[in-house]
Amino acid sequence: MAKKALLLLDVQDDFLGNTLDYIASLSQRYLDEHAKDYDLIVLTYWIHEENQYENTLLIEHDGAHVIHKTTYSGYNDETAALFKEHGIQEVHVGGVDAEMSVLATMFRLLDEKFEVKLLERLIASYHGRNTSAMGIAREVLGQDHMLADGGNRVFV
Repeated sequence: MAKKALLLLDVQDDFLGNTLDYIASLSQRYLDEHAKDYDLIVLTYWIHEENQYENTLLIEHDGAHVIHKTTYSGYNDETAALFKEHGIQEVHVGGVDAEMSVLATMFRLLDEKFEVKLLERLIASYHGRNTSAMGIAREVLGQDHMLADGGNRVFV
């Protein structure tokens, strides 16, 4: 059986707001209920001038590795080292921002030959482009790599 990682991107206070607040509670619940299903859990937070380079994550788990990033993709040198150390072959991705960080991470992971599955109900779009971003992901990955785990449907 393939070793799996859960990669939740940028579920942080400075990216959420009235229309995206649901993603933090859904992500936390998923972490609490499914952490045991993964060989590795990675939570990223994007550091930038507006958050004064502080960790503003809204989710946590005792077994999670928390890494910062300064680019759209959540797959950076630190993530790569963790994946290698844990022998990860399959990555389940969720988080913020669907059309930017999620797609950038998905493409980067595909380039690195990982099997990628998106936790569609744990993905939110800061710019309101969830439907288009998930349409692109569905075309690239195929429907069988779009997982409906993580909560009730939150967008059409």
